[in-house]
Amino acid sequence: MIGVRDWICDLLISRGALVEPAEGGSIGAMLPAGVAAALGVEEWFSLDPSDDSAEWIDRMERLLPAEPLFVGASYRSRNPVPPIDASAVLSAELAIQNGIWRLTEDTAAAATYVFFTFRYTIESDDRSTGFTTVCLNTDAGSAVTMPERFLAGIRDGLEETSDSLGQDAIRRWYPFAVQAAQTHIRKHVVQAEENANRRLARDSERVESYYAQLLGQIEKRISKRSADTAAVEKERSRAEATRADRLAKLEDLRRKYALHVRTEPALLLAVRAPVRRISVRFVRKKEERNCTLDWNSVVGVLELPLCQHCSAQAHPLYLCERVHLLCKSCWVECPHCSRFYCRVCQPQCKCEGARAAAKPA
Repeated sequence: MIGVRDWICDLLISRGALVEPAEGGSIGAMLPAGVAAALGVEEWFSLDPSDDSAEWIDRMERLLPAEPLFVGASYRSRNPVPPIDASAVLSAELAIQNGIWRLTEDTAAAATYVFFTFRYTIESDDRSTGFTTVCLNTDAGSAVTMPERFLAGIRDGLEETSDSLGQDAIRRWYPFAVQAAQTHIRKHVVQAEENANRRLARDSERVESYYAQLLGQIEKRISKRSADTAAVEKERSRAEATRADRLAKLEDLRRKYALHVRTEPALLLAVRAPVRRISVRFVRKKEERNCTLDWNSVVGVLELPLCQHCSAQAHPLYLCERVHLLCKSCWVECPHCSRFYCRVCQPQCKCEGARAAAKPA
């Protein structure tokens, strides 16, 4: 994930500012006059994004184009990608639970990487905003597990290109990037939901206690005036109105603490970068499949394939009888017959128990 501080620094630099990140998370910057006017600050200013990150993100949005910014670039490395021991890399980093691999070849190559940076906003009784970045290798169909480290490693060697590098890849892989981003954002949503539920429970308890006291007082007055039919009926009407008001107040609290999550693309960066391309043959019983895996020379890790059903990173990797590449969640044990089945091949097990359970009652 790219932090708010790094994002602000990069954006200001792209608009011609001189930026000096300082210790403790603060930023000092000398801004062009137009940028300073857009942000409503002096040409020289300092800020600490941790003070109010949402406010500063809103301000920085004034510097962004109306559409998500797309940049195509190539990475010029000073040193060529050195040869690697491909067998050792596969043995150490590729985990296949129910099959085997065979190394075919290892060559130098270049891969197209697309960085999808998303801005997300979580709103409840308060508001939090952040950024998350997903990096996909569109040639090998894999995800970079440390996109921020990868981007930091290639940033100084990037050269912008004017061609349509990555445009087709972006259209094809955007849904996968959204799904991966949502998985990361969900962690923050869960935390925000826990906080909201805790405050909802606290405030609901106060409302319940307040109205319980009011209803208790009404019940006492009814007991004292039991002989006065008109007075009792009046108090009962008051009790009904009090209960209705209590329900309305509780519903207001639920609306107040309800979570609303918004995700939108902020930056798309396509980069051509050198890799070591490893051709492997996956074997499951008598079936085989040829695949390519890329070793990322910048972060020094093997990029693992994506699950062919859910697009999550398949680690450990499972193979079905037709050699589909699956994550653990998509290589499913049937609760009725205990056999495993592939969710790419079939939505559910074909045993009688699974068919019976799927029939409508």
